[in-house]
Amino acid sequence: MRHRLFRLAVITVAAVGLSANAASATSADTRVADCPKGHFCLFEGPRGTGRILLDEDAHITQDGFNLRTLEDIEPPIHPLSAFDPLPDDFGCIVRLNDQPHFRGEEQETDSYGIHELDGRRVASLTSDCG
Repeated sequence: MRHRLFRLAVITVAAVGLSANAASATSADTRVADCPKGHFCLFEGPRGTGRILLDEDAHITQDGFNLRTLEDIEPPIHPLSAFDPLPDDFGCIVRLNDQPHFRGEEQETDSYGIHELDGRRVASLTSDCG
């Protein structure tokens, strides 16, 4: 009887540990998944975690996209990561400037997926292809 209780306790502890690891991995995946398909999103935290600070539909089609140019983002945002929905074969980057009207220091995303940012203010956004 004692051996059976010990085995049950070990199995229970292992199951709880596995579900906790799965929950934390799923939590980050869920946050990125909160960014709608085909949208450019800026996140409060690293690796697509935290609140979505900016969510812009890139209107992606087979032939191209139409990501809206934002000249003056207010209130100021300071994202730590971005999700870029533009397919790599479009040959485009998204420029994030820390001043309105595309001035100041620049960060960019240059391919599909999650990109880490440095937390600097983002005050304007535009795509650049070519």
